[in-house]
Order: sequence, then C-alpha cells, then structure tokens
Amino acid sequence: MTNVPLYVIGLSSDEPANEILSSKFGGSLEKVQQVLSGIIEAKISVKTQNTEGTRTHYDVTAIVKTSKNQLVYTDSDWDILKIADNLCRKLEGDLSKHDDNRQKESIRKKEF
Repeated sequence: MTNVPLYVIGLSSDEPANEILSSKFGGSLEKVQQVLSGIIEAKISVKTQNTEGTRTHYDVTAIVKTSKNQLVYTDSDWDILKIADNLCRKLEGDLSKHDDNRQKESIRKKEF
C-alpha cells in the first residue's frame, strides 16, 4: 500500500494548523485506502478570514481524487482541530457507500 500524496494549500508549512490537517487527514486516508482503492491524490485548500483579530476563521475544502471520481468535503470553523476531525469523519463515513463487498451472504439465498 503506497502513501497517497497529500497537499495542503493556503497555509504556510511552518504553521501548526498545516501539521494538524496533514497528520489527521493523512491518517484517515491510510484507513480508507484499504476499502477505497485507486486514490490518486488528496488536496486540502484552506482559506483564512479575520486573520488580523485574535482568532482566525478557516474555510477548508478537501478533495480526494480517485481513479473513478472525485470526493469533495468542506467545513468551516474557528477551530482547525474541529475541522480536521469533521473532515476525517466525513471521509471515513463515506466508506460504507463505496464498500460493495461488505454485505453478508443472505441465509435465505443459500442453496442446501
């Protein structure tokens, strides 16, 4: 299993928020890779607002490109940790939609 290239756009590389997003979303990508094969790359773009105040508002869009389609997740909040958790939850929540082999064989359809 290879690591999926993950790009964070809109934050400087020495910013703590960049590290948080990269590590959390990267971990989720590794988890979903077992079910959702064919992931080509993932990109997280961050737009910040109200940076001159004491708090910064983040608008984050995560795009996961697969060989079949493109998955897009968005979230916005004041807390970058909360955003990272929500994006991971959305990504991992989509797994059940993509996993076709999970249904157990019906007992009634078995031939005796």
